[in-house]
Parts: sequence; structure tokens; C-alpha cells
Amino acid sequence: MKPWEIFLEKYRAFGQQPTREGHAALFAPDAAIFHPGMAEPMPAGQYVDFIAEGLKQLPDFHLIPVHWAVNGDAIFVEARNTAVVNGKPIEWPATYVVTLRGELVARARAYYDRTEVLMHFESSLASTRSNAHVTLLEGATPNGASPADSDAYAAEVYERIVAPYAANGKDPDPAKFQQFYAPDARMINPGFERPLRREELPGYYTALKSQIRDLQLRMERWAVAPGLLFIEWTVTGEIAGKHLVLPNTDRFTLRDMLATEGVAYFDDLALRALLDPSLARFADVSFGNVSTSSAERSR
Repeated sequence: MKPWEIFLEKYRAFGQQPTREGHAALFAPDAAIFHPGMAEPMPAGQYVDFIAEGLKQLPDFHLIPVHWAVNGDAIFVEARNTAVVNGKPIEWPATYVVTLRGELVARARAYYDRTEVLMHFESSLASTRSNAHVTLLEGATPNGASPADSDAYAAEVYERIVAPYAANGKDPDPAKFQQFYAPDARMINPGFERPLRREELPGYYTALKSQIRDLQLRMERWAVAPGLLFIEWTVTGEIAGKHLVLPNTDRFTLRDMLATEGVAYFDDLALRALLDPSLARFADVSFGNVSTSSAERSR
């Protein structure tokens, strides 16, 4: 087995039966891990403690890898997370971007919207609006694709999608985003009440540029597998007079070198906390951690 395959099997085993030991076995001793809401990474030992405490609040937690792709030492894993809170089953999707050293994690960043988890603990985050993002992997079975066997396939995806998409991200032209999507495509971001259609994308990005001054998308990593493309970005700009740095990752499902689905993963709660003073306590993970008691969060 290749190192990434060994890692994925260990990751899948942890997801099926989470244990502290199984989690710790994933990381190199000097690994650094980012979690939504963190301004700085956590060292591996501290992160294992962090997750162990969080899992106490999420009985019957399971992590189910659904899609993955590999590029060199980087692996993207899109997963369906499930748990039980107050006797009620919950779920939320996430993507994990991992840099491997052999079969061990040297660097990792988790991408999901904390709102989708914390709304089950914090009444202030609950909403009556539907959220198409939170259930986008509902009913999905593990069917992740292996990396593309052909370097020619990856090269074509890079030339036709990755490179021009990244070029447009430097100074986004809203109309150009349409060219990457099939006519019947849909796009789903955290907080979306429904998927957007291809013809709605220019209007969406025009509105986004009006809200975020000097909007830029800087590509960090990418990986492909047959029918799949993952891209990790850093989104920057200025919103409401505040500097924005928002880590983000996208998963595209491809058909004939066009996206039939584009799904974004980012922490919408962090973005909302920039705009809403009542959410400021969630701006740092020490307050957003589900293991933190309500009394501590109210301080």
C-alpha cells in the first residue's frame, strides 16, 4: 500500500470507532493542525486533547470518508460527520486537507462551518432557515475515487480548470466563473438555503465583490481524482472595514471537464463574527469549542 492509502485506512478506522489512541496514531510528533476558529495551529499533542474533549459532547460520533484525491504529499478527504446530541441525530459535512510525511500527518486543516455543529448547543445560532449545505452528503455511501492513474488527466484538469480559475481569483471577474460549470450545475456554500444555478453565479459573485473590498482567492493546494477536483484557497479582502483572511476549500464534481457540482467548505461563523458583535465570542476557538461549558462561554 502507498503511504496515503495507509493513512486513509487508519483515518477511516478512527472514524468508525473514535479513540484517543487511534487519533494520536495519525500524527507525526511535530505535526501542526488548524481547526475552524483557530488563528494559529495547534501542535499534535494539544490537538489530540482538544478533539478528545470535544468528542465527549458528541456521543456516537462517526467520520465517514466519501471523496478523496491525492497530489504528491497532499490528500483531500471530504467526509460526512454524524453524532447524537440530546438524543437527536445530527450531521455535518467537512473536508480535511492533509500534508503527509510518509503515512503520518505533518500538517492538516479541517474545513467546515462551526454553525452547523454549534447550533445544536447554542440557541443563539439556531435558525428556522433551511441549509442545503449541512445535508449535502446525506445518504452518501463511501465511494471515494482513487487518484487519477494518468498524469495526462491531471494535467488537462489543471490547464482547463485549475489554472484559469486561480488566475480569475486574483481579481475576480464574476462572469468568468460560469465558464467552469456545466449548464445543469449547482453550487452550494455554507448557509445557502438552496443550491445556486449556473446562471445565478455572476450575480452572486458581483454581490460578494460589493461586500468584500479587494476580494482575492489565492490557491494553496489542489488535487484531482477521476471525476473530482479539490482546491484549497485563502480568501482575503476587507469587509466592514476589517481585514478578512478566510481559509476555504472547494470540491468540484466533474463531467467532460466541467463542474456539475461545486461545494465550498469554510467557517461561516468566523465570517459572521466579523460583522455581528453578538457573535464575537465565537471568533476564537477557545469559545467556539463544543467542549466549552455554557457558563464559560458566557463570561
